[in-house]
Amino acid sequence: MQVTEHRVYRSGSTRWLAATFAIAFILVFITGLNGIGGGKTDSAALKSISVVVMALAVLGLAWSVFYFAQMGVTTSNEGIVIRNWFRRKSILWPEVQEFKFGNNINNLSVREGLASPHLQTYVITTDGHHYLMCGLTATRVNRSESRRRVQELLVQLEEERRCHH
Repeated sequence: MQVTEHRVYRSGSTRWLAATFAIAFILVFITGLNGIGGGKTDSAALKSISVVVMALAVLGLAWSVFYFAQMGVTTSNEGIVIRNWFRRKSILWPEVQEFKFGNNINNLSVREGLASPHLQTYVITTDGHHYLMCGLTATRVNRSESRRRVQELLVQLEEERRCHH
């Protein structure tokens, strides 16, 4: 088995979306700060709601910076780790069959079929399951170029898979 370092694969839009989320949460936090000032009326309820909004904004900011921005697929000698919106999924190399766009998979659920399968990527395992790779998604902006770039990442992942079999 070839020794490799950890590699991270993610589409170019992941970090930009994370930055957009971060800015939105900062704006929500600032709005909460304005509510603490009381606005036109001094209300304890408004202040309480503002504190809750600010706390949720801080949590959202932390999520966008420390989790969302890290979405993607990390490879190692053992296998891959898929980081999606809220979860991680580890799959060993012997269990990985291939990497594909969703429109090339026959057994997608109705929800997956409605979620732009021509932009979504999946890893297919040897037992027939497929797992979404959110961090390797093509965007609707300049769709063909974005899809081409993501396809290049899938080819690189496939080359790593072959090295570990």
